Amino acid sequence: LCGADQAALTPSQQKHILDHVGALGHTGESGSVHLMLSDDLKKQIAVVGLGPESAKEQNEVVRVAVANGIKRLCANKVSSVSVGPMPSAKAASEGAALALYSFDQFKTKASAADKPKSIAYVADKASRKQQADEWRAGEIYAEAQNWARDLMNTPANFMTPAIFAQRVQEELHGLENVEVNVYDAQWAQEQRMGGLLAVSRGSEQPLRFVEIVYRGDLSSKDVSLAMVGKGITFDTGGYSLKPGRHMDLMKGDMGGGATVVSAMRAIAKLQMPINVVATVPLCENMISGGATKVSDIYTSRAGLTVEVMNTDAEGRIVLGDALHYTVEKHQPRAVIDVATLTGAMVVALGELYTGVFTPSPKLWSRISTASEASDEPVWRMPLHDVWDSMLKSPVADLSNIGNKSEAGACTAAAFLRHFVRDSAKTAENGDTQKTVPRDQNNDESLPRWAHLDIAGPMEGTTAAGHHHKGMSGRPTRLLVELANQLSKEKL
Repeated sequence: LCGADQAALTPSQQKHILDHVGALGHTGESGSVHLMLSDDLKKQIAVVGLGPESAKEQNEVVRVAVANGIKRLCANKVSSVSVGPMPSAKAASEGAALALYSFDQFKTKASAADKPKSIAYVADKASRKQQADEWRAGEIYAEAQNWARDLMNTPANFMTPAIFAQRVQEELHGLENVEVNVYDAQWAQEQRMGGLLAVSRGSEQPLRFVEIVYRGDLSSKDVSLAMVGKGITFDTGGYSLKPGRHMDLMKGDMGGGATVVSAMRAIAKLQMPINVVATVPLCENMISGGATKVSDIYTSRAGLTVEVMNTDAEGRIVLGDALHYTVEKHQPRAVIDVATLTGAMVVALGELYTGVFTPSPKLWSRISTASEASDEPVWRMPLHDVWDSMLKSPVADLSNIGNKSEAGACTAAAFLRHFVRDSAKTAENGDTQKTVPRDQNNDESLPRWAHLDIAGPMEGTTAAGHHHKGMSGRPTRLLVELANQLSKEKL
């Protein structure tokens, strides 16, 4: 990486660099950075290590290396940066854009002055056009994650359901083949969304429901992918009040919604040849005289009655209505919900992995492949009949939590699945499918469904490479990559 604009290195400059780092014993260890001056003493150069050529996670190695190099150059206040040819131009672009992220819009002295005014990629002559396209794609992927970071980092008084919906309309306005619909409480009432209405009842901030329709494949009416994101813009826990410690993080409880709308932004900017739908039920979970109480019962959009045994298990309540609506209206081949859903998932997998529940081996394979391409780690979790039996209520069709102090993430997934399968009219073989099948880990009936619990990856607690402390915006790039792969080979 060179602290200069469009600075392709001459053979003599390359020799100078190799001689210099060789004399100092620089071994090229993955993620390492060595700063030096060019032979004419006019340019700062960051030599970054990529490790062994056969590294399994080569793209992530490139992201981290470029991120580290960019940050070192920025610390020396360079005004422009050129990135030399890398094994992956897309990964290099992502590393650069993600590394330079900062959330300082509420600071009186922003840090923008420390960022370079331009970052350019110096491609190999033989594949200049291809690498330029890859670099631009990487920028779009990273910008999407950074937007999700912004949405999640913004405090709740500046990110109400109405403001979130407005931001989505503004960001996606003018993008080709995109339609954005924003609905209010009256519409939710007409749609029989008893769950969304129940959770929103305690807040003075009016609910919103965002629906994004992207039609990149005009030759087909089929929706290949639907994404449903949890949109709780602040979560006190309601009457099942959360502890005060770390409650500030609940401004990011709409992380599922943030990553879903950000992924749609990237999908539309890249004009992927695929039809995708996204929905986000938006509200706050607050306490007031009108708030839902423990033991209250509501009727969901699916017609199932639910006893609320914990008001802090509100995400699954609003997602249930959103899933039912999305599947019934759009009949997607695959539907994925994304939510900061359970503390149990944080205990199980920490902040590194996203927990994935899906009965479909085919959909899991696609998610796993997208995970490897984006280096957003995922781990498949089990579905089982036992989780369903734990959701029984003596006074309603379902309880919103399990009746035992165990398997919290699993029972949450089991709860959600009722609203997907009860929405589905037909299985792939044409048979009517009205109940949850007994085989919970090998079911390919439509729509194929997956639940992504991102409670762990929601926040980064360490800063390294392109990762920052604070709201992470993950797994936005995984969602974009999944759509990219489905656009090339349908599920």
